[in-house]
Amino acid sequence: MDRLEKELQSYVRAKHQKHDAFMKAFDSWGKEMEMTLNKLEKINGALFQQFQANMSDAEAFFAKKEKQFARMFRQGGEFL
Repeated sequence: MDRLEKELQSYVRAKHQKHDAFMKAFDSWGKEMEMTLNKLEKINGALFQQFQANMSDAEAFFAKKEKQFARMFRQGGEFL
């Protein structure tokens, strides 16, 4: 009985160690995934800000051209 009990304890200990190793690896993966997601969010935010700045420039350009065309048409269609 003593030998069987020791074998069972050894088996349980090995299973527990595998479980602990798996949980440690899973936690590590979760932290790495979180860091990657944070980096992606920062990149996405920077790209969005750049896009907004470019859109503001484009909107200003087209507003200026719209005013120029309106002025030209008010002057009787003289384009040059």
